[in-house]
Amino acid sequence: MASFNTVAGCVLASALFAMVVGKVSDAMVHVHKLEKPALAVSDEAPTETAAAPAATAELPPIGPKLASANAERGKQLFQQQCSTCHTIDKGGPNKVGPNQWDIVGRKKASHEGFSYSSALQAKGGEWTYEDIDHMIFKPQAFVRGTKMAFAGLPKEQDRADIIAFLRTQNDNPPPLPQQ
Repeated sequence: MASFNTVAGCVLASALFAMVVGKVSDAMVHVHKLEKPALAVSDEAPTETAAAPAATAELPPIGPKLASANAERGKQLFQQQCSTCHTIDKGGPNKVGPNQWDIVGRKKASHEGFSYSSALQAKGGEWTYEDIDHMIFKPQAFVRGTKMAFAGLPKEQDRADIIAFLRTQNDNPPPLPQQ
């Protein structure tokens, strides 16, 4: 019975100690309630689907860079930057992003079996060299609301090399843009 009393005494002493420490810490720290939240959080999804005008104004035409782009280097960059989310094989599966075979000249949001964002579906048109350049520069700026969670490639030559590689992954590559 003595050991039960010892254990019970230790449990009670620990509980009393925890309560005292809690009261002392409450007395030392003064909590100030904010009148309004420091960060506004909305439950609504963004509804804007148009491209930001600044996104297209920032980039020079990609045509001149494509003329001297290195498709082999683009393949390496694609493997480093894109292959986590995209496959490039003809008839290959979709991953987090759609398969990129035949992307140049393909209708936007059209690869079979991939669930595109409504923003990209609303964008419309075909993937031109310029559009691909803008998309891999800043995806969220080019298509507000896209599912593509990629920060983008700031270097123009890197983008040109990737686009040159993507052009080779096509049954009938469109001609390069006029310079």
